[in-house]
Amino acid sequence: MADDRVFLHCDVDKMYFSVEALESPQLASDTRAVIVSVDPREYPRAVVTTANGVARDIGINSGMSSALAARTAREHGVEVLFVRPRHELYGKYSRRLMDLLRTETDLLEQRSIDEAALDWRHHGFLLEPVLQLRARILEEIGLSVSFGVASTLLVAKIASELAKGREDHACVVEPGQAAAFLAPLSVRALIGVGPKSEARLRAFEVLTIGDLAARPLAWLVEQFGSAYGRYLFAASRGEDDSTLVGERVYKSISAEHTFARDTSDRGEIWRRLQSQAVDVAGRLRAENLLAGEVAIKLRYGVTWVTITRQLRLAAATDDAETLAAGAAALVRKAWTRQPIRLIGLRASKLEPSRQSDAVQLSFPR
Repeated sequence: MADDRVFLHCDVDKMYFSVEALESPQLASDTRAVIVSVDPREYPRAVVTTANGVARDIGINSGMSSALAARTAREHGVEVLFVRPRHELYGKYSRRLMDLLRTETDLLEQRSIDEAALDWRHHGFLLEPVLQLRARILEEIGLSVSFGVASTLLVAKIASELAKGREDHACVVEPGQAAAFLAPLSVRALIGVGPKSEARLRAFEVLTIGDLAARPLAWLVEQFGSAYGRYLFAASRGEDDSTLVGERVYKSISAEHTFARDTSDRGEIWRRLQSQAVDVAGRLRAENLLAGEVAIKLRYGVTWVTITRQLRLAAATDDAETLAAGAAALVRKAWTRQPIRLIGLRASKLEPSRQSDAVQLSFPR
């Protein structure tokens, strides 16, 4: 592993809520539990995407059932405000952030809408350039971000998570200090250790990453298999030879919806397709992409049979009406009128957007 490797990992703090607060500043000081999610009274299967500090303080976190989040708030005597997610808007803010980060490096890997890893060799392990970049992002875009700096991507990512709890939102792990940095952290903090693995490790009294690092390779392989055991052995010591892969390349962009109740209502199905088309089209535009193909996914409620169909479009597009019309045509041909549990729309055959590609299909009336 090269000695000159330096990575900066950027993670936006509460991305969806932060954007909503920028668009509606009163949310920043709202004393209610503000949850970015569909109201569970409208859709019982909704989940929390993110929430404000009031919600987090009473145990509401991303991925929690929105119905459970509402119940948790009631139990704590806290009023709840549900804010419907606006993915196209979040995509626009993400694009602005990535464009700004690209001015700081020749190599950036976007890992999600709110995360990126940068080659940071030109700044090394100095804290000041990190703080300057964070201040610039806050001033020019308004987003609060947390940064981790390390000689491996794995440790930089973990450092950025730890930085969220620090006043300056930055954590620099000096060369040769990775193992010591990781050692006191909970074993769950190690990327790749989920709830089931954590439970198994805790049964062996492996509570921290340092405890894990103390276990012999042979024991880890015996307990967790060759591949995962070797990963745990290396990762717990901060060893990671992965490299940046450059710009993120999308192969497809999709949206799915599981109905609160299985449905055969054509109107409800059509409205959901339209909503998904708007979501997917917005994300296409946010990424400067056009789709040459639209596809659907249907899952029936009783049999759980899942079918997919795709349609090549006459011209690559980012137009919501075109995507919705193509998806509707596929549904009409493929749907057997059985009650539907899940419906999805996917845009694929993606290509960079160009002005000359502005030809759109007319929307059937």
